[in-house]
Amino acid sequence: MLACIILIGWLLMVWIYFLWSRRRYYKAAWQLRGPIGWPLIGMGLQMMNPETFLQYMDGLSRQFKAPFISWMGTNCFLYINDPHSVEQIFNSTHCTNKGDFYRFISSAIGDGLFTSSSPRWHKHRRLINPAFSRQILSNFLPIFNAEAQVLLEKLDIEGVQHGKRLEIYQILKKIVLEAACQTTMGRKMNFQHDGSMAIFEAYNGLTEVCVKRMLSPWLYPELLYRRSRLFRLQQKVVGILFGFIEQLLEPIVSVVAANANPEQQRPEQEMRGKSKAIFIEQVREHVERGQLSWQDVRDEANVTIAATFETTSTALYFTILCLAMHPCYQEKLYVELVRELPPTGDISLEQLQRLEYTEMVINEAMRLFAPVPMVLRSAEQDIHLKRDEEEFLIPRGTQIGIDIYNMQRDERVWGALSRTYNPEAHFGLDAPPRHAFAFVPFTKGLRMCIGYRYAQMLMKLLLARIFRSYRISTEARLEELLVKGNISLKLKDYPLCRVERR
Repeated sequence: MLACIILIGWLLMVWIYFLWSRRRYYKAAWQLRGPIGWPLIGMGLQMMNPETFLQYMDGLSRQFKAPFISWMGTNCFLYINDPHSVEQIFNSTHCTNKGDFYRFISSAIGDGLFTSSSPRWHKHRRLINPAFSRQILSNFLPIFNAEAQVLLEKLDIEGVQHGKRLEIYQILKKIVLEAACQTTMGRKMNFQHDGSMAIFEAYNGLTEVCVKRMLSPWLYPELLYRRSRLFRLQQKVVGILFGFIEQLLEPIVSVVAANANPEQQRPEQEMRGKSKAIFIEQVREHVERGQLSWQDVRDEANVTIAATFETTSTALYFTILCLAMHPCYQEKLYVELVRELPPTGDISLEQLQRLEYTEMVINEAMRLFAPVPMVLRSAEQDIHLKRDEEEFLIPRGTQIGIDIYNMQRDERVWGALSRTYNPEAHFGLDAPPRHAFAFVPFTKGLRMCIGYRYAQMLMKLLLARIFRSYRISTEARLEELLVKGNISLKLKDYPLCRVERR
């Protein structure tokens, strides 16, 4: 009996200490009130379904005054979805680190630029930045044009000659991943002609696993997670992706051996010649100089390929789908393409830069369907957040969710047409001025996406080549699409599209 009393007393003291140590979070939650949630799991039960997550957060933002604070597990969670707060977070030197939940991604595929924290992130960003400079990207145009031609042939054979209605997203993913492998790793993989579906299914499975764990607080402890069905699925898809990345990185293995034998370095360097522009060649040099380890390179390659192909193919698909659902804007796009481009042949950088309406329709699609719907940051120090005329202290360690998807659809920011596809109303010359952080498909500020220029160039070129030659239509309607909250935006069902020659 005495032992039970002592145990209960000890547990009570631990609990009181736990609450006392978190008093600053509770003060912030009292000032920025949001949904309370359940003990220990917070909003986990309400948020655990990716198919309703974004809609649920939109409802909360209307019920409570954002920014507000709630709980994910025992983590203090600050939710923001307005441009003023987003600007404060993205420009804060204390919020450059990704949220703690991204550790679930890094534990699966490695700690690359997308997930890493300072000082590792600062070092790697500085080393990798040159691979995504404007000058280097312009050298990728021949590859982009070649893959665009493959895409057109695919659309013609399957969509026109066979008369099938196509799920275009699957075709686009292969094209974009092929382009990503060539421009970052220098390897042509021929995804259109081999049994590569396992790789795409693995990428999709990985994002599903990571998001489900993020939305399930009871799976945060590593001890419990490693005994779950979700962990076994993660192991399966990670094994496929690691094999794929090892195949891509095979040429760099020689560097490790060459470092151990200086006699082998000279012929290897002569053989490479001047091909030092792309990601793989630049990181090869960093390995030789001892600035990066083999594990660093594998992690960065894994994350670079995944991020490049996932976000770009997603944004491109939603642009095509929006134009298929709105033929009037597709015709306006066609007018620009006929005026600026020849009927066939490669597109030059100068021609791309003149395609203003093309850029407009892409931006409008990314506004409605943010490729990355929500990003997470972590407050590394106390920060002060302004809401209306008041200023609130956000304690160090707070997890911050920036809801890009719902912010870019908010009628308070974008007006009465916020949930419609209307490129001219939102990005045309007569569009009303918006807050600089109202549109952030690639984020902004101190940790803006390193590959945003790459994605813009590839999307613009592929879109121009497609709609210069073809008309695409669908029976789907904008209001019927059911989105899923994932690391990159997904649809519950992907509508079929019809392709016709111009």
